[in-house]
Amino acid sequence: MFKGLIITHGNLGDEMVSVAEGILEQKVDVDSFSFDWREDGTETLDRLDRYLKKNKDHHIVIFTDMFGGSPTNISLKFNRGNIEVITGVNLPGFLKFLTHKDKDKDLDFKEFVRLIKKESIDGINLISEYLGVKKK
Repeated sequence: MFKGLIITHGNLGDEMVSVAEGILEQKVDVDSFSFDWREDGTETLDRLDRYLKKNKDHHIVIFTDMFGGSPTNISLKFNRGNIEVITGVNLPGFLKFLTHKDKDKDLDFKEFVRLIKKESIDGINLISEYLGVKKK
C-alpha cells in the first residue's frame, strides 16, 4: 500500500489536500505538515520521524513544495527504499498519486513514483504552444 504525506511552507499542503478532496468529492488519505520557516525545523523533523515509524510497513511518497527548501531538506534524511521524496508538488501529480495509489497494487514503487513525476511534469504547459500568440 502506498501512503502520502505533503510537507510545505505555510498552509500550501493543507490547501492541496482540500482542493483534491473537492475535485475527487471524497476525503483523501494523505497527511499534511506545515513547515514554519520561523522555527529551526526540529518540530517538523520529530513529527516526520513519528509519522514514518507509524507507517514503516508502507511505501511512502513525501511531496514537498520546492527542491532546496527546508521541507525537502528535512525529508532527505529519510529518503530510502520504501520512502521517496518528490519535490515541486503540483495538482496534476498529486491527483495521479491519489487516483492510483490503491489501484496499481502490482506496480513497483519506483515505477509508481516515476509515473507521478511524469504526470507532474506533463501537467505544466505553455498555453501559447497550443493556441499560439494573439496579435494585438
